[in-house]
Amino acid sequence: MATRVDSAPKIGDSKDLLAGKTAVVTGAGRGIGKAIATAFSQAGACSVIVVRERTSGEKLARVLQDQGLKADFAVADVTDAAQISMLVLDIIQRYPVIDILVNNAGIFLDEDRAMRPSEVDPLVLQRTLDVNLFGPIRVCNAFVPYIVKGGRIINVSSTMGQFAGAADGHGPAYSISKAALNMYTQLLSADLREGPIMVDSFHPGWVKTDMGGPQARVEPHDAARTALFLASRPLSDKTGLFWRDCEVIDW
Repeated sequence: MATRVDSAPKIGDSKDLLAGKTAVVTGAGRGIGKAIATAFSQAGACSVIVVRERTSGEKLARVLQDQGLKADFAVADVTDAAQISMLVLDIIQRYPVIDILVNNAGIFLDEDRAMRPSEVDPLVLQRTLDVNLFGPIRVCNAFVPYIVKGGRIINVSSTMGQFAGAADGHGPAYSISKAALNMYTQLLSADLREGPIMVDSFHPGWVKTDMGGPQARVEPHDAARTALFLASRPLSDKTGLFWRDCEVIDW
């Protein structure tokens, strides 16, 4: 059952909500990540757009900068530990402290969409976990020492990894990866609670992106609303939770 914890800001009214903060967003060259980075910059943060391909990050950063917003970019593949090590060194040279870290990079493979739970291909599962679970773990391991007290870690998850309710058997590798990501969110939250650093995950909805497909119903900028809420809500001991539409849901 959903439980509202704090009032959620409207993106249109968010100017200066994150003023002076630095936010690192992985997988931010398109889709949900792009929308989150844009919303954060519109709220006054400097969004560091992390992408695998330089062109997409450079393009988005330039677009935001041309609007008078703060944005930068960096290049790394979250499946490559060496690249993540170089990424954190690169970013910290430019921004000594990080206020917000968003683990958005993710995949939902075509092979997984067609795969039955009774016929899981371990290689498809491994590829999915490498991005959707081990990716956030690698990124958090690298960045946590540089996240300020009162900072936020936000993991983009999915209700496909939700234990509450009935599963439909679709996308077993993706579902397993997101269920594991939610548990990692809880564990990391407990570990960093005394920091204090708040750690939460959220379901953005069925979003109109390359992953979501043409039948999706949620616009990317609407999906970013919960991320903005989690990045800006008052410091609280209510963390390690799973969110949807700025409300806590069972996972």
